[in-house]
Amino acid sequence: MGAPRNPLARILTSLSPGAEDRPPRHRRFLSDRAGEGSRFLAAAREYVANKPEGEVSWLYSKPYDRSPGNPVFFTEMYQVINLLQAMAIRPFGRVLEVGSGPGWVTEVLALLGYNVDGIEPTRDMIDIARRRVSCAFECYKVSDPPRVQFHETTLEDCSLPDESFDAVLFHEALHHVVDEEKGLAQCFRLLRPGGVLGVSEWAWIPGDRQLEEQLEEEVARFGTLESPFTQEYLDHLLARHGFVQVQRYHSVNGLFRREDGKRTLEEVAQIPAGASNNLTARKPGALSATSADFGKRTLAEITILDCRISGDDVRVTVSLKNVGETAWLAGGDAPGSVNVALRSGNPGEPHFLEADPRQRLPEVVPAGEAATMTLEYTLPAEGRGREWAVDLVSERLFWFSTRGTVAPIVLPVPKR
Repeated sequence: MGAPRNPLARILTSLSPGAEDRPPRHRRFLSDRAGEGSRFLAAAREYVANKPEGEVSWLYSKPYDRSPGNPVFFTEMYQVINLLQAMAIRPFGRVLEVGSGPGWVTEVLALLGYNVDGIEPTRDMIDIARRRVSCAFECYKVSDPPRVQFHETTLEDCSLPDESFDAVLFHEALHHVVDEEKGLAQCFRLLRPGGVLGVSEWAWIPGDRQLEEQLEEEVARFGTLESPFTQEYLDHLLARHGFVQVQRYHSVNGLFRREDGKRTLEEVAQIPAGASNNLTARKPGALSATSADFGKRTLAEITILDCRISGDDVRVTVSLKNVGETAWLAGGDAPGSVNVALRSGNPGEPHFLEADPRQRLPEVVPAGEAATMTLEYTLPAEGRGREWAVDLVSERLFWFSTRGTVAPIVLPVPKR
């Protein structure tokens, strides 16, 4: 008589053969147990309390693994930094981190300048994360820290506003989501058009007993949901909920011997694409590239149409033509928003001056289009007798003149 079947290893079968939107036969490691969501959530909330003291201390230092070879550190850190690079989040963007846990990924995101919202159902984890982020800001003397806040909830119950985020990040967290349909629908709702979803975790390959035994042990020990996705099912879900440009990745890191130079990426990958759910996907958006995209070509033709000077007051009318490949964002102070400045000297030089105030674009200017604006500035007292130029600035990112735009000169203001 064979061993009794373990209920944790049940596999969901497909919908009826005639179903129009039939998912793959294999879906998640655990069968559909959404009815047990309250039990999984209760276990998650007790997760820290049920850990031995030594393992709780690890939550404060993760991923700094001091065991021989430091395997956890290298795997975790490489996964996160490679995923962030692949996601190409706009500088200083807003990121939703799902399953923020003890906050070590939150810490990385915040120190890179992103504004972060962490979703985490466990209050003890949030307390640890807040302490870690606060200590990091103090240690690294971050004088203007980004906004970081945590929400004690699940992704399924999250009520944050629509289209609030540039990116949604799951690092070793997607397999904890109980209702994947509702969870991914939430991700799509919360992302701005063109926003990016990033996932980093192992895939379930049915029959991989080593992985399945680890998952069963974790569920038995802590009662939390450990239910990774097959690749086929996750791809099906992403398409079903409207995501496009799904890209899967080999995880390749480290130094390689010269004689290994002709090996393939798949041969040298620490985590091959076929064994993981390391991926990015995007919400379709009207603007494929904007002035917030540092790596894209942002360029202008600036023409002075009229200029009038009265004392320290300057009134100038300009034509601003977008001759690059990005749309210029409007919005004032937000990173990547384009404003019009009157400056003397080159940005970054010792005697650089700027007149007040910077002028906001009235609306987004797509590539190939133009805007005409009448601008009023007040020169600083030390600015008389100097040459002044009209320039554009992508806030917190770059001056247009440093990227190839010619900043036309307004006639020097005569000294009194």
